[in-house]
Amino acid sequence: MTDIIDTGIAVGMLISGSYMTLVGFHIIKLKPKKTEDVARLKVWHKKFDKFFKIAGISVLIIGIFLLITPHPKNEDWTLSQKEQMKEQILNSSNFLKSINPDTADLVASCFVNKYSEKFTLNESWEHNKMTQEQIMELAAPIINECCILYGIEINQ
Repeated sequence: MTDIIDTGIAVGMLISGSYMTLVGFHIIKLKPKKTEDVARLKVWHKKFDKFFKIAGISVLIIGIFLLITPHPKNEDWTLSQKEQMKEQILNSSNFLKSINPDTADLVASCFVNKYSEKFTLNESWEHNKMTQEQIMELAAPIINECCILYGIEINQ
């Protein structure tokens, strides 16, 4: 859905940038509604031509750039999102606070990596709406796997 919105914004920028550029270079001539407004329109054109040329070309270039650059999908986890999740786990888990900080960091990193492989970012946002018990049902096997990997026993 966001791809459609991003493409719409880029196309809108292409259209508006083209229009502004064409007005700035007098290719599209604005027509006054009344004959006495001709002089005012000439003054307006003289005042804003440079702005319309520069802004129009800038908006046009940005629109082209937005169309040709790939957009990351919401399904992909970014490194900063993984780091943020790891910090939240380290700060909220009393169990991890009670063990060696280096081991806790390894376990949290392991959990984040396995969780992000198993669940998409959109699924993770849906998990935020769940109760603590429902989340633990999903997360417990991953937590156990990571603890076993680093030789930590968990009392269940």
